[in-house]
Amino acid sequence: MLAVSSPVAISLTVLISFALAQALVLSAHKHGHLTMDLPGAVQKFHLDPTPRVGGIAIYVALVSAWLLAPDTSERHLLTTLLVAGVPALMIGLLEDVTKRVSVSTRLMVTMASGALAVWMSGVALTRVDIPVADMLLAWWPLALLFTAFAVGGVANAVNIIDGFHGLASGTVIISLTALAGIALGVGDVPLALVAVLVAAAVAGFWLVNFPWGKLFLGDGGAYFSGFALAWLSVELLARNEAVSPWASVLVCGYPTIEVLYSVMRRRKVRQSPGAADRHHLHSLIATQVIQPRLPRLHPNLRNAAVSLVMWICALVPVVPAVLFYSRPDILVPALGACVLAYHLLYRRVASSMTAEAGLPEETADLRA
Repeated sequence: MLAVSSPVAISLTVLISFALAQALVLSAHKHGHLTMDLPGAVQKFHLDPTPRVGGIAIYVALVSAWLLAPDTSERHLLTTLLVAGVPALMIGLLEDVTKRVSVSTRLMVTMASGALAVWMSGVALTRVDIPVADMLLAWWPLALLFTAFAVGGVANAVNIIDGFHGLASGTVIISLTALAGIALGVGDVPLALVAVLVAAAVAGFWLVNFPWGKLFLGDGGAYFSGFALAWLSVELLARNEAVSPWASVLVCGYPTIEVLYSVMRRRKVRQSPGAADRHHLHSLIATQVIQPRLPRLHPNLRNAAVSLVMWICALVPVVPAVLFYSRPDILVPALGACVLAYHLLYRRVASSMTAEAGLPEETADLRA
């Protein structure tokens, strides 16, 4: 292993990820019969067949980061991510290649990654700052199941928001940067560096994905990067008693709110929670805000412009998390405000869609 200084390790991780992502694009003619994401499906807004295995570049770059990490503390954290993250990565890649893996199977396997991380590290979510819940989580089997569910949920939430160039990867970078800021605030330098190294691996891919969409994150990349974000959020709480659990919730705020809102929205109209549709907030922003206002812009740039808007949704919850990470009296109302803001924004955009289509107002209520 070649240990180097932190800035060098971060820079090399970005470069390795970028180089591998470019290599996947340039070699698409060899593997494209397996890896291409074809346009036309209900949730797809791209126009050209595009390889969807960007997760490979992120994972291999993170292996390189493990080799370059300046201290054994960072390597220990990275080892858990790299080993426990394999099931999440592989089930995603299997879906990327076959397009036949059920939503429930992918959720269970990403939960298995969370359970494996608990087993490897001996760390679990044992506190949520709610007295009754904390007493229940003192029972280790329940803490393990709760942690696995939370980690798998965040991994699937990141996959749900992966609909536009740079959206999911940019959101993960924002959240990991916030997590690193909190870790530095409590003096946990190893965790902060690992969060930045994961962000660096995602950033190398992001440079190829945004704005032209030459390579997609795919389910493998979304599940693995979502797992990494979720697990580091668990580690943050386990290693630092001063950090409120609600800070970790807000760090993962935008994808978490999106997936919970989508589940409730679909239940209202008696759809399966895993059903594909074009009624996610990012999809509505694309069809009701970006496309009508930027009709002459290149389609790939219109696609990327959606991410510029949605990154604001990712930034809003992480700001109070970083500034008030030890203040649940501020963090809980902040989370409530974020949920309310999301709901009001969704209703406003959905209402404009039904008005243009000449549909009754109650249709917007169902979608909202």
